[in-house]
Amino acid sequence: MPEAKTKCSECDAEILETTAARTGGLCMPCKNGVPAFRRPDPNAPLEALCKIDSMVEPPPILITTAQQLLAALEKTTPIGDSRHPNRLELETQRALLRHAIRHRAVFRLNDDHWGRTKYAALALFEAGEAEMEIGDSCYRFKDLTKIDWQEVDGPLCGEGGFEYRNSEGVVIFKAMTWVS
Repeated sequence: MPEAKTKCSECDAEILETTAARTGGLCMPCKNGVPAFRRPDPNAPLEALCKIDSMVEPPPILITTAQQLLAALEKTTPIGDSRHPNRLELETQRALLRHAIRHRAVFRLNDDHWGRTKYAALALFEAGEAEMEIGDSCYRFKDLTKIDWQEVDGPLCGEGGFEYRNSEGVVIFKAMTWVS
């Protein structure tokens, strides 16, 4: 069972009640006289990078905050039923982001095998809450054109999805969303 916690009377850092009892309500840095010690604010925006797959090279990296990406992943549902492995992958992605936020660790998250992380990150991108970095270029969604595409090989055989094009009409990102 976790120990009860309280706040340092000097800097408001979260500390164990047993520590507070030993130190007169202070965290160890404040007790040891570390001047103006402040722990990083766990709610301050923390940059998160997410590498996603694309049908064109090089694959983009979406840049947003860990808090926004975590919120988007919290809303994301796994494919399949509760026994599908994607449920565990999404839980892992969320846990990694929570850990990064708690410990203020900037890192690059990769997409899960079923692309749910990619679509959560792309939703942030399309809402203007993320940027897309491809090579040396950085894009905002408002600077791109989104186009649906499809390729049909026969009456019941085809595939399709969407792509983003830059101002010169060059496809910089392409995703397949359906196959028949």
